[in-house]
Amino acid sequence: MKNMTRPLLIVVLALATAHVLSQERTPVSSITNATWAQYSGQYQQSPLCSKEEITLWSCETGKRVYSLCSSHTVTRTSGYIQYRTSSRGKVVFTYPTERKPPLGSFVYNSFGNGNASVEFTSNGYGYTLFDPLREGSSISVSAPAPSGKQTEINCGGNQTLQVNYTMRLMYDSGVWAGY
Repeated sequence: MKNMTRPLLIVVLALATAHVLSQERTPVSSITNATWAQYSGQYQQSPLCSKEEITLWSCETGKRVYSLCSSHTVTRTSGYIQYRTSSRGKVVFTYPTERKPPLGSFVYNSFGNGNASVEFTSNGYGYTLFDPLREGSSISVSAPAPSGKQTEINCGGNQTLQVNYTMRLMYDSGVWAGY
């Protein structure tokens, strides 16, 4: 009888582990219940985002502006997030080119130390919008192989990638890595 309990215990543990792994994780309720009305005052307006959009992240350096713009509501099937770059006031790069739900286009990371980033790839170039909690933001652009040259553009103060409403949009849209 003792030999029969060991395989049964292994099966029970395997089923319990599979059940836990199959359950969808969710962020804390202060993120999942965050509303635009609660956090709207924490967002600065970028010249690249319309008044009907949220500026999730923006960087101005000399004659260039880089911004991550969003609709007020974003889910896996509706709304959009779009990255835009301008030079001397003219938009020179938009990703993705059409306004569509961001799933499959962006990846959002929230790190234990409070830092956050948004990543995407366009035409072989890798882009990372990095938003440290306690330092200035930056954009990292990696050229495609074989050169792989990496350029870092330093930006000013903190952005809003750590704001609860931004995190809710990232979670609701399915681009938050790990959730």
